[in-house]
Amino acid sequence: MRAGNVDIVDDTFVRASPAAVRAALDAVGLPADDPDRWPVEVRLAATEDRGTKGVRWAASGRITGRMEIWLEAGHGGTIVHHFVHGQQVGGPRRWTQAHRRRWKHGLNEIKDRLEGRSR
Repeated sequence: MRAGNVDIVDDTFVRASPAAVRAALDAVGLPADDPDRWPVEVRLAATEDRGTKGVRWAASGRITGRMEIWLEAGHGGTIVHHFVHGQQVGGPRRWTQAHRRRWKHGLNEIKDRLEGRSR
């Protein structure tokens, strides 16, 4: 199988403080090696826990590279930046699409809860 590049960049605004967003992410185990919620077939090892500014991980398994969640205070809330950079053996497009769907679904659940919306 050939290796392909994976390069995901996502930004989502949440009307809550970085501390509240981080607590909500931690409460659901984000990111965790849970194929029903977050990265598919990827193991993560934290390389830098930046507290309310986010976390950086080394990724291995289906993706070899790095993943990051950066929490940036601004505009009366938090901008949640999510990055995945690496190499994947076999269909990176399929993995990238699946990861983006899971990431946005999970983050939007947190956003709705913190902003007082129900789904």
